[in-house]
Amino acid sequence: MKTKQTIKGLLLIAAISIYSLGCKKNGESATQPEVNKKDAVFTYIKSLGFPASSIKDAGNDYIVEDDILFPKDMQIPSSTGPKTEQYYTGNLVSTTNRTNIRILVDASMSSMMSEINSAVDQWNNVPNANIHFNIVYSGGYDILIKDENLGNGYCGVARFPINGNAGGLIKINKTYISGNSFDQRQRTITHEIGHCVGFRHTNWQASGEPQNGTDDIGTPASAIDVPNVGGTDPGSLMNGGQCGYGAAYLSNMDKQAIASLYPVVTTNPSGTLSTMAGIDIGTDDGVYFWGLSGFVTKGNSTSISGVTQQYYLPSGKNYSDVIDMAISNAGRGYVWYKDGTMSVGQGIGNFGDYILPKNYVLPTGKVPADIAGIAILKSNDHCFAFYRDGTFSEGNSTDLGAYAGLQNYVISSSETYNNIVDVGIAASSGKFYVWFSDNKMSVGSAYNLNDYIPLKPMN
Repeated sequence: MKTKQTIKGLLLIAAISIYSLGCKKNGESATQPEVNKKDAVFTYIKSLGFPASSIKDAGNDYIVEDDILFPKDMQIPSSTGPKTEQYYTGNLVSTTNRTNIRILVDASMSSMMSEINSAVDQWNNVPNANIHFNIVYSGGYDILIKDENLGNGYCGVARFPINGNAGGLIKINKTYISGNSFDQRQRTITHEIGHCVGFRHTNWQASGEPQNGTDDIGTPASAIDVPNVGGTDPGSLMNGGQCGYGAAYLSNMDKQAIASLYPVVTTNPSGTLSTMAGIDIGTDDGVYFWGLSGFVTKGNSTSISGVTQQYYLPSGKNYSDVIDMAISNAGRGYVWYKDGTMSVGQGIGNFGDYILPKNYVLPTGKVPADIAGIAILKSNDHCFAFYRDGTFSEGNSTDLGAYAGLQNYVISSSETYNNIVDVGIAASSGKFYVWFSDNKMSVGSAYNLNDYIPLKPMN
């Protein structure tokens, strides 16, 4: 049975945090002031899915499942905003902001500048990661780090990222950790920086922490597997409950996780048309080219040129397993595999962090190998599947013929159906785009993929 802890581990109380994510020593608890907010807290606990019969009144607190404690004077987290090995919250620092995350050091932390510099150096020297921190002393900043007495047992707290910005606050219990070694003091700061850019505790399940919730300002925080970084990691610096004795430096798996969530962005193309795993048009009319190389380039309809970064598939899937990929009106990435399964990502870079692989069906007589391309019409999220025999169907992501059975389509007389690499649908116009393996493309309708812009070469 898990050790009972106030605020459930690291200030994580069934909603991850009522103040901000706090990191403390295992087995220690902090006292809470007595303020009667009984009815509101009781209602809040029920809103998390716990039945009233499971909520025990323990004087100043409520207890659920024997070891999840809710102080009756807790601040009820805001319900605004979406609810959404190594784990992250589901929110990251945006591509625009991640290469210059400014940390303002409050005067109260000036005596620990060496520890702060060491922590920042760790983050700035992760191989193959596109994330960088700068210490600033005045003006605008993204993260404020300050000293605050958090009580015995709590070494530091931090906020999670939201709306593409880093979590804006780190509080360090400076007096409490002052007796720790230099390595352990900088470890606390390095760890809290990890929370500010989206990392949960690697050992959150073993520590009995809840999976979903918010921090003190309503920032949503889930616990999502970092793609392509599986297995346990007892040496992770992001393990919780280890203040004063945990790993002082980012482990190899920590570094892999950082590189996975914050990949290096290049301008090298993801491949050629003949080496694409999938192509589709995004909600912004940018064309996304997912290469068999594991990289995706955002280009345009005639050019595989633009920002390129890695993308990831669910565990057990390889790039060569992909039949096709597409983007929905919500900006989610869909992928269909040769084994008859499909999965969905919250975006276009990780295709397993929203829906894990599940089966899909095709019209009678069709098999995955018959598919030439799949595209999603943004106006209604219908999936159009084009086959190599000159037919297409209309359906949803798990039943590609749910709305309309097989119908005929034509392409340029200069091409063959077997030359089709993929099909996409523009968000703004609803026009159908088709790309061919001989480096050509055309634009038309579902019935005639060549009747708007006839076959032309790519740039």
